[in-house]
Amino acid sequence: MLVRNPVLYHPMNNLKDSILTADINFASNLSSFFRDKVTLAAAATALSASSADNDSNSLLLQGIQQRIMPLLQSPSPRGKSCILMALAMALHFGGYEFVRSANLALFTSSETGFTSPSAFPLAMACISPLSVLLLMAYGQELEAHGPRIALRHTTLLSIVGFALFGLLISALQHYPIMVPSFFGGGGSPKVSISKLVVGLAFIFQNSYAHLLYTQHWSFLGSVMTPTEGSTWFASIAGLSSLSSTMTGSLVSALVDKVGLIGLMGCNVVALVASLLCAEQSYKIAEGCGFDPAQEIQQKTKDKAAKKSKASQNQISKALDLFRRVPTLGALFCEVLSFQSLSTILNVCFVSKLKSTITNDTERAAWTGKFYSLVNGASAANQFVILPLFMKGIEPKYVWRVMPFIPLACSIFQVCQNDPSLYLLAFSFFAAKTMDYSVRNVVNEMVYVPLDFESRYLGKEVIGVFGNRFGKSGMSLILSGLSYIFGNFGIQELSRLTTVASLSWMTCSVWLSNLIPKREEAEEAVGQRRAEQQQQQQKKKNKNEQDDNTKKRR
Repeated sequence: MLVRNPVLYHPMNNLKDSILTADINFASNLSSFFRDKVTLAAAATALSASSADNDSNSLLLQGIQQRIMPLLQSPSPRGKSCILMALAMALHFGGYEFVRSANLALFTSSETGFTSPSAFPLAMACISPLSVLLLMAYGQELEAHGPRIALRHTTLLSIVGFALFGLLISALQHYPIMVPSFFGGGGSPKVSISKLVVGLAFIFQNSYAHLLYTQHWSFLGSVMTPTEGSTWFASIAGLSSLSSTMTGSLVSALVDKVGLIGLMGCNVVALVASLLCAEQSYKIAEGCGFDPAQEIQQKTKDKAAKKSKASQNQISKALDLFRRVPTLGALFCEVLSFQSLSTILNVCFVSKLKSTITNDTERAAWTGKFYSLVNGASAANQFVILPLFMKGIEPKYVWRVMPFIPLACSIFQVCQNDPSLYLLAFSFFAAKTMDYSVRNVVNEMVYVPLDFESRYLGKEVIGVFGNRFGKSGMSLILSGLSYIFGNFGIQELSRLTTVASLSWMTCSVWLSNLIPKREEAEEAVGQRRAEQQQQQQKKKNKNEQDDNTKKRR
């Protein structure tokens, strides 16, 4: 049974000191967990680098077992629940590295994919419609069954989807089915239907990732306070970066043994493990009384009698939410502008990579190594740098500094007549590293003081639709420019990166003006938790009254 710290739910007196000193067991156990995860990663690296020394490897394995195994038994229920959800997100991202490398290699392959320069932007443009469908399905699941069932069903959908895509692509490679070329593109009279399946798999892969990990973050943001978020969000994100680094570095070794379809299977296994961790995390939260769904249960009961409200569709509900919470609108614009910049850099990178490395397997291995470097650098920032300065710097000021990094890279890229693959990779690397290590962390901190609908529904609208609409919208623009001007090459794309960087800077400054300071965020969370405590007490009193009434009868 969870023993609640009464200071955490102190009504409003000395609220700041109350929250800062709440649940010390949670912080200490979470600290030991992430410290030992770094030790685990370092040990794993050492093991892979020195396989000859069996005695030292045995000692390392014993040390890992002694330090890691007790962790899931020692934390408080709230700390254990957060650890399990962090592991669920790390497993999800680890599997994503497998499927991203596999799908990108399949899509850009001359045998299984598309050779037209406009194919990649067109496929990116198709991501947004699928994201809308996934978002609508998620909204219905959230409203009907709550966040736990919504996460379960969306994860199961991803597992089944990638399993089917892998089986279909493998079967169609051995038994090809030909269709007219206007279905699959290309200049030949007929093409294999496997190209369509590869295209659908690529679009689905770019749609599902945000759908899942935003739900993981929604849970963590609901359970933790702003001060705890400032301290631990970077390490939680760093755990995902470590997982992505480890799996990304394994791509080049695994692809020779299991093939590209086998990499998709590795992602399915990772998603199954992620689902199990998330289920256990929610089980602990529900059993110990800190389930985020409790916040919305009372509101749902109050609205039950209002038929017009109940019949409101998901789009109208999201629009009303954005009107009520201006911060969500600013976040949406920030996401659009950043994803537009990221899409341009990605198109530059993929185009140059495809023309430079023509072999499919080598290209998949190169992509895996690239993203492992991105995630490794992000993990270093999240575990070492961010925890040091995030405690003393307001997150709202970080938003104003971040846009200068891609702006400087884009200006340098524009000055080159024919940018090399490594230069384009560095620009994309800088944007991705900053996105994973800094932007994602301060982005999650924005949601912590907001209400349940903002943290779950609003966040999914921004994370799934906003991210994908930014990519799809810019991809459509790039496809249109290529169609109008014909040869719209990397030099022209590099100029667009400067414009996109300035646009992102404008939106980031607008957002930073709406973000509350840490002290104000703590007050909002404290008030929200005090209200939850009052609702739980009322429910407890009502249950006791009902029990007494039954006994009298």
